[in-house]
Amino acid sequence: MRNLFCLLVFVLLAGRAAAQVRRSARNQERLNGGLSGGAATRGGNSGLGVSTPAREPAGNTVTRIVFMGPKKGWGFVKAGCPYYSPQGKNLGLLPGGTLFKYTDVKASSRNPMLVSALRRAEAWDGTYLLDCTEVAAYEGDPDTVDPEIVKNLGAYFAVEGKIAERRAALDETAFAANPAFKTARETQQAYQDSVAKAAEMATQASALTGARKTKADEALRALKYEQVRLKAKADAAAAAYKAWKTAHPADPATFANDVGLQALEQERAALRAKAANLIPPDTP
Repeated sequence: MRNLFCLLVFVLLAGRAAAQVRRSARNQERLNGGLSGGAATRGGNSGLGVSTPAREPAGNTVTRIVFMGPKKGWGFVKAGCPYYSPQGKNLGLLPGGTLFKYTDVKASSRNPMLVSALRRAEAWDGTYLLDCTEVAAYEGDPDTVDPEIVKNLGAYFAVEGKIAERRAALDETAFAANPAFKTARETQQAYQDSVAKAAEMATQASALTGARKTKADEALRALKYEQVRLKAKADAAAAAYKAWKTAHPADPATFANDVGLQALEQERAALRAKAANLIPPDTP
């Protein structure tokens, strides 16, 4: 289970030229010699063509995530990435290490969505919308990149996903002790579901005319009024959850002493050495 209330996102930009991986147009320096090399931080980038997400200023504003990657490219799911049908239906979570390529970036009521095909077995499958907040995205086409690079990155992010799952399982015990946990999770999910439903209803209403459109618009308006109540309830539950969590910090030994987690972290370290220059700096 992913952290319910916070997503910290970095998007790795890289590209390809024949069997090489190249930065995006924002930074044309190449990674010569396969995976070796580096670059100084410049502008909004922090080496290796990595861009941090643009956000609204702190204060009383609402955090807004902006995808800074290229309009099309490819990448890997880092851990538990939500994905949706083209109509906005939530299809669940993709595991870490899922390879995808995308052809466009679309705005949504949540975060920017990557219009993507997923690599399943030996073929590309479907058209899906991937939440941009849990991916490492690269410029170019994975079919033209050195297969060894793609393999190493896939293995790394697959283990990264397993680590996230293991940490979530360990967190579950601590979360369950929080008296506001269940309410916070349920109310947030109810609000998120209403947002997705509103987006679907708006799309359907835009294709209607006459009395049918009037009726659809009224239903959508009623749902949006309901969303105000759902959001207030979710915000109150979230505040109670965070207050209890602050007063009862997790024991670091829970993670440090877990044998399964230690083994996964060692495996991740070994895989990272094979593709270090292409892994986002926020990833351990």
